[in-house]
Amino acid sequence: MANASFDAIVIGGGNKGLVTAMYLAKFGGMEVGIFEKRHEAGGGWCTDEGPAPGFLADYHSSGMASTYHLTLERDFPEWKELGGKYIESKVTSSGAIFHEDNRPLVIYTRRYDPTQERSAKEIARFSQKDAATWVKLQNRVRKIAMPLLLEWWYNPPPPPGEPDAMDRLVAHPDLGFEPSQAAKSALEVTQDVFESDHLVAMCMRHLQSYGVPPTFPGLGIYGFLVAFLGLTREAQGVVGGTHQWAHAATKILAANRAKVLTKRVVKKVIIKNGEARGVLLEDGTEVEAKKLVVSTTSPEMLVFDLTGEEYYTPEVARKVKNLERRWTAITWYTWALHEYPNYIAAGVNPDILKTDMLVLISSNPRALEREWAWRQLGKMPDELNLNILAHCVDDPTRAPEGKYALLTEQFCLSANYLTEKEWMDYKKAHAEDVLQFWNKAAPNMTWDNVIGYVPLTPYDHCKNPNMAPYGNYAIIDATASQIGKFRPVPELAGYRTPIKNLYATGSGWHPIHGAMSYNGYNAYKVIADDHGLRKPWKETGSRW
Repeated sequence: MANASFDAIVIGGGNKGLVTAMYLAKFGGMEVGIFEKRHEAGGGWCTDEGPAPGFLADYHSSGMASTYHLTLERDFPEWKELGGKYIESKVTSSGAIFHEDNRPLVIYTRRYDPTQERSAKEIARFSQKDAATWVKLQNRVRKIAMPLLLEWWYNPPPPPGEPDAMDRLVAHPDLGFEPSQAAKSALEVTQDVFESDHLVAMCMRHLQSYGVPPTFPGLGIYGFLVAFLGLTREAQGVVGGTHQWAHAATKILAANRAKVLTKRVVKKVIIKNGEARGVLLEDGTEVEAKKLVVSTTSPEMLVFDLTGEEYYTPEVARKVKNLERRWTAITWYTWALHEYPNYIAAGVNPDILKTDMLVLISSNPRALEREWAWRQLGKMPDELNLNILAHCVDDPTRAPEGKYALLTEQFCLSANYLTEKEWMDYKKAHAEDVLQFWNKAAPNMTWDNVIGYVPLTPYDHCKNPNMAPYGNYAIIDATASQIGKFRPVPELAGYRTPIKNLYATGSGWHPIHGAMSYNGYNAYKVIADDHGLRKPWKETGSRW
């Protein structure tokens, strides 16, 4: 006999689970129980005091785009007021400094530079042709590609055999892509579009931070568009840290009869006569689900731990077991600084100091290919290609007045390649390497300028069970066969499982990983169809 009951149970209080629960509670009218292993909800929306007192560190998700929560902004008007406010770049959107000669390349926000002519002048220092191409592509991409991307992000995949929005985007005649480019890597397509190695390298390093591998075949058109649109984004992060979104979500849930139960570990989904009827907790407690259960764990945990592979065909179980998940592995260091980095490149363009998302990279686009080759061999990359997030530029809550908090990101080996001791040694060595590399671009970046730092590696990410044993922050990699209607595998991409009333979502699900609403919202869409629940997108006449 169950010890408690809810209409719907959500396994995992990460951001996808919170989003699905918000819709189930408000629009589904259900009493929802969210069971979370950690001491608080939020998952990737995780910010806390970090390198020193008064300094904030985003321990997982940090960089954001304004497209991430459009449906929450539409369907929950209180979302922003409760904490869902973006950091908005006032001048620059993104930048690069090339370590060979400390030359900068600055891209300006669309608000500050609506025609992108100012950005084009920056690009023209490297290629006049690329400057013209940059301006010419702006309206075409935004008017044609963006609506299709939104449709792809915010809708479940269509039935097998039917084209989805991404298929129509790739084939759209007015975007000008060639059929062969659908099979290419993002690096190859970007080199088709731009001639400057500097611009190509900048695009590809920014794309890598979205978790899309620049050199993987089959991602070329999608990868190019994500990089192109991302370089001019105005939203960069969350004011006060991404955990503010967790606060907003839990407040909305509390106002709609939903409960977040922390330090509760779900051991099994209770299945009776092929139907999900509740969950069994690690402490032996049984909780009834009167209508449905939603899992937000990894595909592997769903199939092999929470349910059992006997509920899936041998082919599906084998596909899930063989999912690629070794390559989206990063170091994630937050630095507390006395002084902001004094970049030499500011002598060419002072606006580089206003850049929230800056990459310190080689001007050779093939540097990322070399990095990938080293990691394939099980070796740490022999050179750095750093991404630096400086949310403190536009968000004063990140550090005490007159001080600065910056985050550095470097792709590296997945957790399974090194022992615990080797990871502990690497943490110190990498800090030294980052500072020496940073110092070449900004001479004041020495240990005298460092108040403290928080070193996170793939080994640390394994503390989250759905990221173990590889420490993959995307849960599974974004290969061509593991995004969109194929993610995680085609048979599970539609958010339903073979078990009646058991649904699945999370970063390992359609359409892509990240701390956005897409996956959680789309899971609700499927549930709403199956259970006859309210559909706010229909009420507003939205395509998504």
